Amino acid sequence: MATNRHVSRDPLLQFEGERTSGVSYLDYTISIPPNRRAGEFSFPRKPLDAQTQFFVTRTQSFDTAQAFSKSVAQNDDKGLGTVLFVHGFNVSYPGAVFRAAQIATDFGFKNPVTVFSWPSAGKLTRYAYDRDSVLFARAALADTIKLLAKATGKVTIVAHSMGGLLTMEALKRLSLQQDAATLKAVNGVILVQPDIDLDVFVEQMADLRTHPLGVAVIGSRRDRALKFSSVITGGHPRAGDASAVEVIRNAGAVLIDVSGAPMGDVLGHDTFMSSPELLAIIKSGDLAEKVVAGAPGQDILVDGLALTGSAALAIAYLPYTVTGI
Repeated sequence: MATNRHVSRDPLLQFEGERTSGVSYLDYTISIPPNRRAGEFSFPRKPLDAQTQFFVTRTQSFDTAQAFSKSVAQNDDKGLGTVLFVHGFNVSYPGAVFRAAQIATDFGFKNPVTVFSWPSAGKLTRYAYDRDSVLFARAALADTIKLLAKATGKVTIVAHSMGGLLTMEALKRLSLQQDAATLKAVNGVILVQPDIDLDVFVEQMADLRTHPLGVAVIGSRRDRALKFSSVITGGHPRAGDASAVEVIRNAGAVLIDVSGAPMGDVLGHDTFMSSPELLAIIKSGDLAEKVVAGAPGQDILVDGLALTGSAALAIAYLPYTVTGI
């Protein structure tokens, strides 16, 4: 974990939604119940039960960024690099910890996973505060990406919801700094149902054009949270609502429309991370293999007939130019 949240007075919470200029670095070992439904995670409660609950079994804090970086490098014993997860709007610090443990397990990651937890208020009513926190956290995330790139040489970024906006702004910052070495180490960027204004996303992709990155947008037309975000921000479409296929692929990104996948949550905003049917395809590597093997401009159907009864679990729309995905 790397976080620029303020340290909480509650030792169980550890960090809260207030902002701080410094970055704290920690490492956790998480106990995950063996027979849970894929896509689900829980918060611990007393008495602790390893069969039904997620909970922390070990915590280590690092005094310096260098000590943290060394630990990440040592955990990358297979030389695969690290996965960096950036959470979205309305996420508490414990929520970020346990969601990361869930996706690391359900995606089948074999490389070390780092989480950047920015100061979200963790409340539905604090949308504006969270958007400002994204702007506040750009430099800290950019520095974290740089740190991980030096530690392992390869960073794959998975960012959800408003975390996608933060990620693109941090990458833009690295581009403006002409940090070619760090950007070259970014192995791929997966924006999961990103809460980014469509026009802003197009401009962000243009700003990164001098440092081509493999960017994939996971979108869903059934995402109710993004519909709400669109309403409160003036009715403009979001990059993650899968409504603008040609705009996104013309910008140079892959669009993977998961509207056909069963929703893993009531808002349909966590589908890519919580739908068991979709998680099975992701963990098998089938989705990634088909996208990587595809030709520019190709539409790829990921067959979900056996699992869902629908024609396609996902549809990948590849950009018209090679982007590195």
